Amino acid sequence: MNIIGLGEAGCGIASALSQYPQYKIYKIDVDADGESCYSVPKFETAEEYESYKFPKLKTFFKGIKGKTFFIVGGSGKISCASLRILEEIKGLPISIIYIKPDYGLLNKVQKMQDRVVCGVLQEYARSAVFEEIYLISNHLLDVVVGGAPIIGYYDKLNEVFASTFHMINVCNNTKPVIGKLEKPKETHRIITIGIFDVKKGQEKMFFSLDNPRERCYIYSINEERLKTDSSLFKKLKEQVKSKSHEDLNVSYAVFSTDYEHDFGYIIERTPYIQAQEIN
Repeated sequence: MNIIGLGEAGCGIASALSQYPQYKIYKIDVDADGESCYSVPKFETAEEYESYKFPKLKTFFKGIKGKTFFIVGGSGKISCASLRILEEIKGLPISIIYIKPDYGLLNKVQKMQDRVVCGVLQEYARSAVFEEIYLISNHLLDVVVGGAPIIGYYDKLNEVFASTFHMINVCNNTKPVIGKLEKPKETHRIITIGIFDVKKGQEKMFFSLDNPRERCYIYSINEERLKTDSSLFKKLKEQVKSKSHEDLNVSYAVFSTDYEHDFGYIIERTPYIQAQEIN
C-alpha cells in the first residue's frame, strides 16, 4: 500500500506508519526533507497552495501503483492543494484519510477552510471518485489516549491511529477463524474506525458518525484462549447481538493472534455526508 501524507498532520501519520514494512511512504510539506519527501514553498494563503503547479510531482510519484491512502488534516493551508496533488495519481484506487482538527482551537478562517476541504473530499468519495474517506477526529483521539504531554502530543495521537489502522489492514488481508469482514455496500463510502474493550464491550470511536449504517467488530484474540475458552464464542455473539438494531447492519470476524492481550477494532460506515462542525 502507498501512504501519501500532506502537510504536518498528514506527514505525522505517514511517519507513524513508516514503522510497518507493508507501506510505501510519501510525504509532501513545506521544507520537507529526506527520502520520499517533496518540498513545497511556504505560502501565506490557502489560495496560493490551491493554484501552485507542483513541478516534477509526476517524477516524485513515478512508478507508484496499487492501493493508495492520501492523508491530510483540515487546519493547514496546504490542505487546499489536495485535489491538485490527487489529480497526478487519479488512475490509482485512492482512499482519503481526513484528520478533523479540534474545532475549539481554530480561528474563523481555519474553520471555513476545514468545512470546504472536508466537504469537497466527502462529496468526491460519495460519488466514487475516491474509494472511500476515513474521518478521524483529533478531539476523539485525545479522549482515546486519555491525554498526553504537550511535547510529543500529536505523536501519541498519531501512533494510536496508525496502530489501529494497521491492525485493521492486517485483518482485511487475513482469513478469520470465524465470522466474516463483509463487503460494504457500494454507497457506504464514508467511514471511521475505533477500538473496543473485548471483555467489557466498551467502544471508543475515532469520529462520531451521524446515521451509521454498517458496523463490523473485529476480535483479535490470543490463540490459546480460542482453543481453550468454551464460553468465549457465546460471549462474543451476545456482544454483537446487543449492538444490532433495525437501521444498523452489524457483522463480526474473529482472528487468532500471538499477543497476550485481546484487542477489538471497529469499522463503521455510512452513505451520508457528515456535518463539518462535529468533532
